[in-house]
Amino acid sequence: MTNGLLLSAAAFRSLSASAQQEVLACIGLSGVEPVDTLGVGTNNAIPANASVGDDGEGPVELTVAMVRKLTDKLSEKTLTALKIIARSDGPQFHMKDVIACTAGAKDYMDMRGVWSALTRRTRNIMDDGEVDLIWWTGDAILDGDGNYVDHIGTVAPLTHQSLRSHFGF
Repeated sequence: MTNGLLLSAAAFRSLSASAQQEVLACIGLSGVEPVDTLGVGTNNAIPANASVGDDGEGPVELTVAMVRKLTDKLSEKTLTALKIIARSDGPQFHMKDVIACTAGAKDYMDMRGVWSALTRRTRNIMDDGEVDLIWWTGDAILDGDGNYVDHIGTVAPLTHQSLRSHFGF
């Protein structure tokens, strides 16, 4: 069993900028600008890739029990996507990795059903039609010719840890 600590967004915002930076570094998000605790300055919002979700700002946080419900009777393609997310070093993952490991997927368009299924299932489990399991960070990454290369997705740190525990990683 993995031990953990849940820190609310409000508690996180109450930390000094240096303490916020240390917390972000511990969860693999070093380099993310900390939130100004007084709400002034150029960046007074939690960055999307900080993945704080208990106040509606960020992807939803799922416990291991919720992940069990999420994965129950999912297609192999959708389970593969969740396993790739769980295997990532932190809450962020690359769409190109999910595509590469998913049978029959050649590009992001082949993954639409997976993301749709995960969104529907997550919203049903949470009984909230507004929550998202995944936040897509920024725009799609394109090559010089405008062809899709990648996109960065983020799940909440608790969800990432719950996925890792559920799949035994």
